[in-house]
Amino acid sequence: MGNSLGCSASGERLVSAARDGDLVEARMLLEFNPKYSTFGGLNSPLHFAAAKGHNEIVMLLLEKGAEVNSRNYCGQTALMQACRHGHWEVVQTLLLFGSNITRADYLREILRNKNIILYTVPRMYF
Repeated sequence: MGNSLGCSASGERLVSAARDGDLVEARMLLEFNPKYSTFGGLNSPLHFAAAKGHNEIVMLLLEKGAEVNSRNYCGQTALMQACRHGHWEVVQTLLLFGSNITRADYLREILRNKNIILYTVPRMYF
């Protein structure tokens, strides 16, 4: 797996840390080079962390510059991944960081998982 930033070895380590929920490793790699948060491959670290429900890593990646609306190789966003896997806390974090839910493909995924959004939205605003 490679990327356009030329940081494949450390980028792959960040993908592994995001997927496995290793916050210490993710933080160390991002302190070394915040551009790793934009590492691109089949799925970004943000996609993996969202799919696995690792909210602290999702927050860390977004704070370090990960693009909240980036798409993976299938055109899916981290929000779609979090919805698909039922991680309401991650959904809430992504929404707070400005994840776009106005496009038809987002709405289709959200409607498929409407119970997550119905549970999350009231907790965000009240």
